[in-house]
Amino acid sequence: MTKPTRTKRPHDAPSEYDAWAPFYDLIHEGLPGEAEFYVGQAVRIGGATLELGCGTGRLAIPMALSGVDVTGLDNSPAMLALCREKIRRFPRLSGSLELVEADMRAFTLERRFRFIAMAYRTFMQLLTPEDQCACLECVHRHLADDGVFILNLWAARPSRVVTAHEWSLAGEHHIPDTGERLVHYHRARYDEDRQLIIEEHRIEERDHYDRLLRESRLPLARAWVTPREMKHLVRRCGFDVEAVFGDFNCRPFRPEHTEMIWVLRRTGT
Repeated sequence: MTKPTRTKRPHDAPSEYDAWAPFYDLIHEGLPGEAEFYVGQAVRIGGATLELGCGTGRLAIPMALSGVDVTGLDNSPAMLALCREKIRRFPRLSGSLELVEADMRAFTLERRFRFIAMAYRTFMQLLTPEDQCACLECVHRHLADDGVFILNLWAARPSRVVTAHEWSLAGEHHIPDTGERLVHYHRARYDEDRQLIIEEHRIEERDHYDRLLRESRLPLARAWVTPREMKHLVRRCGFDVEAVFGDFNCRPFRPEHTEMIWVLRRTGT
């Protein structure tokens, strides 16, 4: 594994996900079938792989363990620090894993990749069309002529978006070896004009007597993108659409699906 590198973020702003890092692996386990899909694609395609929004390495590490040479990019130093801790548990990787701290809207790695992955709805963290295009243009510059770019995002619809609600229980998670648990509450509102889902998460850390030890409030904003908008964005940024799946079993996307998995190649290749 090569030394982690850093590309300056615009305005060098702290990452929203730094505050999430202590809780992320317990709360966010990914989508059913997602890890198997992305790791399988990385192995099948072969060659250098780039994962955008690699976080704590939930996908990047299994890719490297499967013999893939992976570059994991994320703008959160706290998340990348956890990823490095996980890597140290493995004496050897069949492949390799290089970590890069950078903004997915503005990165330059001076190499191109046969496979670029953007999993777990990471594209929804790009909150404006300008940010979405900037990211897609970066991907286009870094994708090999014979490369494949795969990303997934929520197929949101107005009928499925709650405009506002009170705190609701999102889940409880036991912390290994401590007897403590995390109680996760969530509420959200929908900004129709900007197509944003604006969330607030409350994390209560409780001991085995149910006493409150600490409480954290974590914001999260995500952009809603329709299938029609997505098709326009990717074509505008130089991609052809090879397929759009509705699930990680590669069934073609249909209106009833809640997930969109886009398989893209550079236009004309």
